Amino acid sequence: MEIEKASLCHLDAFRDYVEKCVQDGIELYDGANRDSDAYLKKRIGYAEGVGLPEGWPPMSMYFYVDSGKILGAIRIRHGFNEYINNVIGHIGYETLPQARGKGIATSMLHWTLRNLVDESVIISCDINNIGSRKVIEKCGGKYLSTFYCDEKKNHIMRYQLKAV
Repeated sequence: MEIEKASLCHLDAFRDYVEKCVQDGIELYDGANRDSDAYLKKRIGYAEGVGLPEGWPPMSMYFYVDSGKILGAIRIRHGFNEYINNVIGHIGYETLPQARGKGIATSMLHWTLRNLVDESVIISCDINNIGSRKVIEKCGGKYLSTFYCDEKKNHIMRYQLKAV
């Protein structure tokens, strides 16, 4: 099992990953289901600062890979803006349903804090996502605040994490 930076060598595994994520209701990949190759290429470009939305910093994507299959993904935004600082945070991640409860998310987040974070970052999760809350807290997340997100009608918890 390894954590690898997203690259074109992951295209086949990413197609399968996207399909499973969409089946699980992970909205992030709804658009990727139509053209997962273009989606992955766009995300790879984001790491280089290419094609980013106005005002957004570069964002890198990494995969937790086991025997050629992607079991989880983690993204880190390398910079700040108001929306990142106050809403979505710097790090986002998910694991496939069959990979949950096996320490994959915790492993990805610890790895990110050791290898990609210089000082501290903000991370957020839905208040009802107990698994994600446990992962964040296990990795040293310091609770900052909870806010109501009008778009999704959810309460979002914000945490601060420090580099390891």
